Amino acid sequence: MSIQATGKAIPVAPPTEPDAPRADFRWLLSFIMQQRRFVLMALAFGAVAGITASAMPYYVGLIIDHINGRVDLNQIAVDGGVLIGITLVSIVMFYFQRMTSGEVAYNVNREVRRVLFDNLLTLDQKFYQHYPTGDLISRLHSDTEMIWRLLAITFTRLGSAILTLFTAFILLGAISLPLTLAVFTILSISTITQMRVGKRLAPMFETVQNQAGVLAAQVQDATSGIQTIKTFGRESGVADSFLRENEEYRRRWVYFKKRYEPTGMLPNMIAESTAAIVVLFGGVLVVNGHMTAGNFAQFLIFLGMIATVLLQIGTMFQRYQQTIGALTRLTPILQQAEIMDKPEAVPHQAFKGEITFEDIGVEIEGSWLLRHVSLRIPAGQVVAFVGHTGAGKTLLMSLLARVLDPSEGRVLIDGIDVRDMKLEELRHAIAYVPQATFLFSQPLHLNVRMGNPDIDDSELDRAIHISRVSNDLPQLPQGLDTLVGERGVMLSGGQKQRVAIARAIVRDPAIIVLDDALSSVDTQTAADILNDLRQVLRSRTSLIIAHRIATVKDADHIVVLSGGQIVEQGTHEDLIAKNGFYARMAERELQEDNTHAL
Repeated sequence: MSIQATGKAIPVAPPTEPDAPRADFRWLLSFIMQQRRFVLMALAFGAVAGITASAMPYYVGLIIDHINGRVDLNQIAVDGGVLIGITLVSIVMFYFQRMTSGEVAYNVNREVRRVLFDNLLTLDQKFYQHYPTGDLISRLHSDTEMIWRLLAITFTRLGSAILTLFTAFILLGAISLPLTLAVFTILSISTITQMRVGKRLAPMFETVQNQAGVLAAQVQDATSGIQTIKTFGRESGVADSFLRENEEYRRRWVYFKKRYEPTGMLPNMIAESTAAIVVLFGGVLVVNGHMTAGNFAQFLIFLGMIATVLLQIGTMFQRYQQTIGALTRLTPILQQAEIMDKPEAVPHQAFKGEITFEDIGVEIEGSWLLRHVSLRIPAGQVVAFVGHTGAGKTLLMSLLARVLDPSEGRVLIDGIDVRDMKLEELRHAIAYVPQATFLFSQPLHLNVRMGNPDIDDSELDRAIHISRVSNDLPQLPQGLDTLVGERGVMLSGGQKQRVAIARAIVRDPAIIVLDDALSSVDTQTAADILNDLRQVLRSRTSLIIAHRIATVKDADHIVVLSGGQIVEQGTHEDLIAKNGFYARMAERELQEDNTHAL
């Protein structure tokens, strides 16, 4: 029976190079070795706990034989005291084993998540286009939880399990070697069978985790797009889609559990069957005088202990198989970003802001979206980019901070290829205000301070005034301390754009990019913002993308893009005089304004 998704496609890790980072057990071992002090302590405490636990049945049998043999009560009291002492030592050792193994499991899980999250922050847009946000959350939470589950039981039980088995079989062999060999053979077959079946469970469990990722992605999409869902009345359709994926998740879990549970119960079933053999043949040995009643009791207690230990080992192996599937799903997050610092990247902190696009071409999936774009922008100039939607304006701006690298040509800042600069320094020198603004679920002032966490209140107030965020503060329940909600859901589109502008102002960058950043702001407020922004823009290189001519007409230079190429450039007056593409845009805008005025 094969399992296939009924809804969204499950992201599959792309083929990786042989030397590409992989989340496997060698990788996991590197984190475990960082906790080797706690690992050794957990194994040591477990070893002592296992030996003392194995000694308890021996003393129980000894006491029974002493009672049957009418041994002096003082001797029985001594045996009982030893048994109590061994029990206390075992309890204390098991306690410290659990404590130290918890340190291993939680510390390793913390470091694994840290490394994965840190690497997520470096990955390119192409990666995030392939993996939905909800699925990534599922991988970073649910799949790393599988690692914790494995380590928690491994270092809680491994040391004691091994020593318990070893000691128990030695003591059993001393009591009755033939019966011990029979028990050992039966239980070995049980364990081997459990492990062989367990290997088949890993791929099944991976499909369960994949479907969990699909569910998480649907929840994330629904919560992020709740306004759109409600606006279009799609609540029932989204609910039905989630119901189908939820049912698929249930089906995969049931399919997995039906094959997992018999395997998990196997040690208990075999142990109970073995107990019947021990009772039958052990009873015969006792009746014939070849085994004492105490030895018989020891055998039964040891058998129960061994069955428990084998069950724990089987559980460890099954979690090991589940963790293999989890590590497979974590591997894509470890991939290296395509855009990263060169080993020979040069420091360049004193940015002036001179920009050169040198015969730029960008090809994506076989189509040239930009071609033969060459442009030099002197430091400190205000340059506007206009053109129809899809002309390549935003794509060209994305090359500055290396969100994307050109397929051909070079982008230079202050005469240096941006690919030869350190990414952190490059991106710190550029403030980008997009049309679709992302705000974090935190107070308004923290969203502004994200541009520069160290600014003082006077600089914050100045940025808020220039961006006209100050106009809206009386309407907000807690002013600058108002929690804006996830993605800024508490604010309108225009308010979010103004917050983003304030965030860019406090950044104090060498280059500022306004990508249609006033599209959701009313005309009068946009004019006020631009008027105050000119004081800010005067001291830095400013690139403005806009669809309205009124927004860009005062720029030092205007570049007109069409079909991924520069078709016109010059000042507003020059371009109007040419009576070309730009002049027609200005005429259409004027006609639209006159129509709206009627």
